[in-house]
Amino acid sequence: MSNNLITITFLMLSLSSIAANAQSKPTLEDAVREQYVEQLNENDLKEMTQNDSLLALDQYSHFMSEKELTDISDKPDAATFVLPLSKQVLYIRIPIFHAKTAVQLQKALEKIKQQLNVTYIIVDLRDNHGGLLNAAIEVADQFVVNGVLATTKGRIDIANLVFLAKPNDMLEGNKVAVLINKNTASAAELLAGILKFNANACILGQNSYGKSAVQTQIPLSNGGAISLTTAIYYFSNGQTVNKLGIKPDVDISTWQNWRNPPYTIDQTPRIQWLQNPLIEKSIHCLNSK
Repeated sequence: MSNNLITITFLMLSLSSIAANAQSKPTLEDAVREQYVEQLNENDLKEMTQNDSLLALDQYSHFMSEKELTDISDKPDAATFVLPLSKQVLYIRIPIFHAKTAVQLQKALEKIKQQLNVTYIIVDLRDNHGGLLNAAIEVADQFVVNGVLATTKGRIDIANLVFLAKPNDMLEGNKVAVLINKNTASAAELLAGILKFNANACILGQNSYGKSAVQTQIPLSNGGAISLTTAIYYFSNGQTVNKLGIKPDVDISTWQNWRNPPYTIDQTPRIQWLQNPLIEKSIHCLNSK
């Protein structure tokens, strides 16, 4: 097994030299699969995950079982929802980014936004560990009318991407505040950063996790998959959150975060929404810009 681990680690760490001689591949998944997965024993991948050998590449690449890959988009606690706090204040909760996140947001906005005179939008990304990068980009595009949203840079040419905003966005022009905490990571940090740099959003909370890794999931025949880091994302100004996180404009204490957790989809309008100190601070921050 030790020889196999050495060979596997060498294959992973030598992507740049292998890619130079590799033939053009139609997709990033095909390129990663051929260079990392096809010649590897899937049982070895499991063992490498169990003994942390995959961390030799980076701290995020890992093997996922079939159970871990279960679609979460239909679970109530994973649903993105929109909640009017008043006629002018709209609260958007995004607990994770999955394939249906942008669609869920758009449908919710179509039902609500036309009935209101929205001035302030509060996006709650606390405890959002990330998910699909494309889903975060699609959500960000609802707020930004033009320009570069983000870029990715990887060791394979096809991993180098530029994401551009499209016009006619439902939320463009509104004042935006974003709630984050130390568990806000990856795709959630991507959205927060895009809103900060492209939509002049006010960021409130705690310094975020600091993960800008872009991962490709490679399905395996046993129902599992290997999630492999293939690129790093950057904001339109060239900055990255990697190992740094996003520093909030307004700090929120751990105690206040605990006392005022994210709203849930089943909470009723009887709650005095605007008396929440985090909502109050968000609106104050936006009015001071």
